[in-house]
Amino acid sequence: MERFKIITFGCQMNEDDSNSIKSFLENLGMIEETDNKKADIIIINTCTVRQHAEDKALSLLGTLKKWKTKDKKIFFIGCAAERLQKDLKNKFKYVDYVIGARSYDKIYEILSREIKNTVVANIKTQGKKVDYETIIRGCNLKCSYCIVPSVRGEEKPKPFKEIIESVKNKALSGVKEIILLGQTVNSYRDFQEKKDFTDLLKEISRIEGIKIIRFLSPHPLFFNSKFFEEYKKNPKISRWIHLPLQSGSDKILKKMNRGYDFKKFKEITQELKKADPKTSITTDIIVGYTDETEKDFEDTINAVKEIRFSMAYCFKYSPRFKNKDPLTVTETELERRHSILLKEVKKIAKETMNEKIGSIEQVLLYDSRKGKTNTGYNCCIIDNNEEKKDFLKIKITEIKNNTLYGRAYD
Repeated sequence: MERFKIITFGCQMNEDDSNSIKSFLENLGMIEETDNKKADIIIINTCTVRQHAEDKALSLLGTLKKWKTKDKKIFFIGCAAERLQKDLKNKFKYVDYVIGARSYDKIYEILSREIKNTVVANIKTQGKKVDYETIIRGCNLKCSYCIVPSVRGEEKPKPFKEIIESVKNKALSGVKEIILLGQTVNSYRDFQEKKDFTDLLKEISRIEGIKIIRFLSPHPLFFNSKFFEEYKKNPKISRWIHLPLQSGSDKILKKMNRGYDFKKFKEITQELKKADPKTSITTDIIVGYTDETEKDFEDTINAVKEIRFSMAYCFKYSPRFKNKDPLTVTETELERRHSILLKEVKKIAKETMNEKIGSIEQVLLYDSRKGKTNTGYNCCIIDNNEEKKDFLKIKITEIKNNTLYGRAYD
């Protein structure tokens, strides 16, 4: 029986893609392998959003030259494969297949052709409580710093009925928490069925067994009153919202072509908190973008203080396009701004976490004692006497190592 190994770089969407390929191969009778040397097929699922992720994938590919034989196959797939495919085949002639993100579906046909002695195994995953569901691929926006539209193409939503059927099957296998994925996940539309993102949330919440619906990453442009109304009354929608800000400066937001200003972003966070004060909001921020002045940077620091994010992922700007949007501050200054921002983010995150002491949180347990709250925090139960339950209320009593601790609350 043949063996495979999948190595994944990048975002949760890539993780979902890899999981889909894994299930496909297992259903053909293949066995997942952890050791490169024992694998018959190695699949490298790549990312190109940041240069570091792309470089790591290429470095790994270089190490496989000694492993490669006529009978062993290498698949280099995903976003970096889309961007580099012509040059890559010339440089790494031993690679069997380079499949870009826009041609992702081709991999199944090719794998079926390559795998010998296939046996349909009908393997069903049991015990997994959290799973991803990609609902839309590509992006119609043109954020100036982002390479994704050029490698993933325009938006291509998955049909509404297919999503529901997929989530139902996952729920039957034991999944309790579903994470919907898309480059701008809340722009989802199935025009044929006349369904939008809120309709999808409603329908998934009716599926028996699903306790929490999370989604990554929404864009500020696609929030509307229909969503806020559903969010307010539907407790299955996660009270953790990851909402990328990128900058607190209106000038920089305009240069980034984000389509909103800070006032609009703040209004969205206020609506979320108004619908449910427990809402935890996290974000992404880029420092040192082209022409960012000290004043622009101060606007970002002030935005962080005003919104009070539960956590922010802070990135130093790194140009991904030649002759476009260059770095206009020194590396020393970039490092300084990044350090200041991180310090402020961590300070506020610690304060907001401490505010959770004494609160009642809904928790999905991933094992007998550890899980995650509906508001997105890691949580550990002290003296769990409710071992038959995996979704329960917890009263938070203390915080250790960025984890909430509490006891079951009736």
